[in-house]
Amino acid sequence: MIKKLIFFFMLCSFHLFSQNNIITDQLIEQLDSLTRNNTSDVIYLQTSKNIYETEEDVWFKGYVLDGNYFMPSERSKILFVQLIEDKTDKVVWEKKYEIEKGFVNGHLFLDSKLQEGTYSLVAYSSFSYTKNTKEFYAVKKFEVLKSIKSKAIANPVQKESALQFYTFPEGGNLVSGIKTTLAFKTVDSNGLPVNVSGNLYENNVPLLDFKSSHAGMGSLVFTPNVNKKYYIQLTTPVSKEQYPLAKIYQSGKTLQLIEQTKEDLIFKVSQSTGLNEENVCLRLQIRGIVYSIARGLLKKELIIKFPLKDIPQGIAEITLFNENSVPEAERLVYINSDQKLNIKVELDKKNYDTRDKVTLKIKVTDQNQQPIVAHLALSIYDELYKNKRDSKNILTHYFLSTQLKGNIYDPEYYFNEQNEDLKQSLNLLLLTQGWRSYVWEESNLREQGTPQRPIVFDELKAKINLKNPDSKSKEPQPQGVKIFSSDEKKGTDFLIADANGTFTITPNDLKKGEGGYTYLKLIAPQNSKYSINAKDFSFENINKERKIKTTIYPIPAELEIKPEVLRKFEDRPEINKLNEVLITSKKKIIFRDKFIGKLDSLAKVKPSNDYVCENGILNCPKHPPYPGYKAVAGNNEQLTESELLSMFNTIAIKGFYGKKVFYEAFYDDVTLNDPIPDYRNTLFWKPDIITNEQGEATVTFFCSDINTLFLGNIEGVSGDGLLGAENFQFEVKKK
Repeated sequence: MIKKLIFFFMLCSFHLFSQNNIITDQLIEQLDSLTRNNTSDVIYLQTSKNIYETEEDVWFKGYVLDGNYFMPSERSKILFVQLIEDKTDKVVWEKKYEIEKGFVNGHLFLDSKLQEGTYSLVAYSSFSYTKNTKEFYAVKKFEVLKSIKSKAIANPVQKESALQFYTFPEGGNLVSGIKTTLAFKTVDSNGLPVNVSGNLYENNVPLLDFKSSHAGMGSLVFTPNVNKKYYIQLTTPVSKEQYPLAKIYQSGKTLQLIEQTKEDLIFKVSQSTGLNEENVCLRLQIRGIVYSIARGLLKKELIIKFPLKDIPQGIAEITLFNENSVPEAERLVYINSDQKLNIKVELDKKNYDTRDKVTLKIKVTDQNQQPIVAHLALSIYDELYKNKRDSKNILTHYFLSTQLKGNIYDPEYYFNEQNEDLKQSLNLLLLTQGWRSYVWEESNLREQGTPQRPIVFDELKAKINLKNPDSKSKEPQPQGVKIFSSDEKKGTDFLIADANGTFTITPNDLKKGEGGYTYLKLIAPQNSKYSINAKDFSFENINKERKIKTTIYPIPAELEIKPEVLRKFEDRPEINKLNEVLITSKKKIIFRDKFIGKLDSLAKVKPSNDYVCENGILNCPKHPPYPGYKAVAGNNEQLTESELLSMFNTIAIKGFYGKKVFYEAFYDDVTLNDPIPDYRNTLFWKPDIITNEQGEATVTFFCSDINTLFLGNIEGVSGDGLLGAENFQFEVKKK
């Protein structure tokens, strides 16, 4: 007998003071408390393309979104960025970038000395990179080539023969006498999927046959019997190995998804004959937030329906609790895939001539076709610079990769609406990942521990110390520090240290020195026995922790490989690059910024009895002058920057890495016939497109001289956490 749902509770209706409501509140609070203590940001990096040549700029946009709601986060102020060569694990670039209201507009230059290979662009912030987690997600990989002519033709992946076959009962357990869906997954020793077929045996007699339906995954339905023996044997590929099933329980409860519509999730809860009836509870949560709870009286079977209205897109964890609030079964379901940014792109032409002007209109709406204000990034580049095997985008990153433990094979497949088996395949993915792999599952949250333990910080502690700690100076400790940059237009700030001489350097101070240095000068006599100590170990701490974290990145899709012939380059003559010109002179030339140059001028008028010791300290009392020490004045030798700064009680801290404007060509009647060739392979990059209240934006750009197919990639997020991505293409031909 099937009992209908007795009570359905939405979060806004918990105002009754019954025992049932107390239990319901407890189920909400126990997850909510874990979620509050694990508040974090999730970073995604979007690059202008995913194959580059040396001596190119890598343009990127950083999204720093709240981990629960995917709204732009303003918790973190600094993005620490590294470029790592995968082959050697060597860091070849590291800088700090400013996070502005949850976004970063960044770039970096690929030096000509870089070796060809795969590189990882990685990012860290104070609220995304902590000691609490073992996995790391903020990675974007791309290929670096000396020349696009050396782009290799992809070869089919050679699969290993050793197979790993796993089974996953829906809800968690096989219970004797209750019909159950059993999902399975087969991979090789490299973790790549293997499609199989086989038989389920009951007491050595074939019970039913099965085969994979997507990426080595599939399912079968049967009723287990605790008194019988079951195993699976594969027929394709042929194998004599027998794979036993999970333990079959004599009695218990099961949870089964029997229908999923656009409006509802419908579950059947079953329990073994002979168990007492009891009130059970079903809780639905997404990313640590409880959205609904249902309660009913379970005798043998109970149907429970969850309305999906007002619940965001993503992986939902549905947990079955008994009357003692003990979890009995769990299930992952992907819901509301239509709740996203629908991005439509309209080009003013179907085909373009070289150097043509392109006008592109963007329209963004939600699932109800209502216009949305969104923050977008757009890249348009030559098709040759696309790595077809990289299946990572903003949707796969936030909705799958960061939500499930382990590397997912070809996650982009589950967001391509052209795939007819999309929903069934996504359901299999969640069945075979197992609910314990959900990062927001309670036991996983408990394992992380609280409170959060950041590895990097937005603020840097500094201190005013005696230059010689052993000296018995009667000089009062200076209490003030002046902060400025070489750009006088950015002004000067003053900081007061506490009684211990400690003060804080903030992101605003790094902003002052953006593109160069922020200078901190001690407000004290020039011969003061005090100095400023401000050491930043951020990247050292990052590297230590990076060694012990597991990097999560999608497993590349296996493509159908066809003979590929790269486009002929007759229409792209060799670009002659001048060899490096080394200018030498008898006198060493040191280039200094405006402020250091000023110090250099001042230093030349200092008394000739000043000196700098071996530690770079002016007139060091611990190291009196002796032959060989460098006099500050009285000679023609330029002082180093550290010597100059030390002389004037000043230190320099690198500011945010400077911003750079993407070059956009412009052609008119005069420049259209310019004989200088235009071989831009990235036609357009704009990381900060914001649609208006009608959800619209328009951009224009000019084609280059390359005859090819150009690809467009646009991704973004709205203020309330809707995500979206869209690809398009157009062809450029010379008339």
